[in-house]
Amino acid sequence: MKAQLYIISLLLISFFSLSSCKNQEEKESETAKKQDCLTDQQFKDLQPIEVELSPVVEKLRLNGKVDYNPNAVVNYVSLVSGVISNTFVSLGDKVKKDQVLAEIKSAELYEMKTEVKQLRAKLKVAKRELESIESFYEDNISSERELIEAQSEKENLESAVEKLENNLQMYSSSAEKNVFQIKAPQSGYIVNNRLVNGMQIGAEGEPLFTISDMDEVWVNMNVYATNLGFVKEGMPIDIKINSYPQQIFEGKISRISHVMDPDENVLKARVVLENKDLLLKPGLQVEGIVKSETGLEMPRLSDEAVVYHNDKYYVVIIEDQCNLQEREVELYSQDEHTMYIKNGLDPGEKIVSKKTLLEFEHILSSK
Repeated sequence: MKAQLYIISLLLISFFSLSSCKNQEEKESETAKKQDCLTDQQFKDLQPIEVELSPVVEKLRLNGKVDYNPNAVVNYVSLVSGVISNTFVSLGDKVKKDQVLAEIKSAELYEMKTEVKQLRAKLKVAKRELESIESFYEDNISSERELIEAQSEKENLESAVEKLENNLQMYSSSAEKNVFQIKAPQSGYIVNNRLVNGMQIGAEGEPLFTISDMDEVWVNMNVYATNLGFVKEGMPIDIKINSYPQQIFEGKISRISHVMDPDENVLKARVVLENKDLLLKPGLQVEGIVKSETGLEMPRLSDEAVVYHNDKYYVVIIEDQCNLQEREVELYSQDEHTMYIKNGLDPGEKIVSKKTLLEFEHILSSK
């Protein structure tokens, strides 16, 4: 009897031990399963997104340079020879119309001014003589020939005076004899300056200075022959400059040259931009981005949602908080921080958009 009770006790102890181990294994399995699930906050940090189709926009990058608007530039060329005695501006200075920029000594200018005075005096005499002849002609004292000659003399003198005054209109005499002032023909900025004290200048030589209003500049972009099918007149373009990395200057391609630049072997695409706050300095190198819609639709993702691993691209698919899997995808194109996915994703699927690399590495390590 005692032996039977002993055996029964052993069986009961074994049963309860096995049941306890099984419950412990189930608890450990449940705990492990919970450990593989993301908490609500962890799931939120991954910023799940639903895949949607977007129009595929292709981008092309062009390089170029800021230049003056040639329609708003004045190159000043002296009409007479002389010596610059004083200069009052430097390169980059802002000037107003009729502001005195320099003074020159010129015997030629002084002679022209003296000649104007002499011609004015002769013109005054010619007018009086014409009045007298007209009066005599009415009284039949002077002939018609004398009247015509007097009228012709007056007109010739008027023409000579006007011509000299036009040549002198950009110069003004100062108090000092033989010194004349060069004035700014328009308001703007001195963008090229050759004015130097003591400099000998010749008539109709190289420009002494150049003025540009700088309110509007041209950006000339380089278009290679392989890109002619992409770049079109009228296309919007975003201009970026290293000096202002956070700022984009929006413009439009107004004209594309039909003649290749012989030095750079490119066509020039012109972009006209307003130069607010004078940020666009002529000579600055720029980058332009033009966009063109392809007519295709594909999932468009941030580069943070895509992992590059072993020469392949992956995303992390979300089934639920306890089931995240990596999936290989095929890229169609990418630009800066944007990627278009050609194959591997369907609309409506959910993927990780933040901390994708960390989650991807966790999935690989857990396999």
